[in-house]
Amino acid sequence: MKIKSKLVAATAIALSTVATVSAQPAAAAVCPTGYVCLQPSAASARPVLVKEGDSRSFSSGLKVGQVSNQTSVAYCVTSTPYSYALSARQAATRAHTVLSVRPGRVCPA
Repeated sequence: MKIKSKLVAATAIALSTVATVSAQPAAAAVCPTGYVCLQPSAASARPVLVKEGDSRSFSSGLKVGQVSNQTSVAYCVTSTPYSYALSARQAATRAHTVLSVRPGRVCPA
């Protein structure tokens, strides 16, 4: 009986652990050093990587949930409904549509 009760207890612990892990929000993808990473809002979409020093435009906009700057320079993120400067080694987690990213601390108005 001791073995059976230990098996039941272990199963209960394992099931509660699985429930706890699956209830937590998914972690953002890791952005490699030397890139600005744009994580599209679509759950299955791969991040868009922009190499340090490069610029990228999205003619119809890219809907994202996170922009991560893992470079050594600030980047201007032009988006709707707002544009902002993203410092080196920083991330912005919010839903918005990115029109372009380019190196620089000052974003056009």
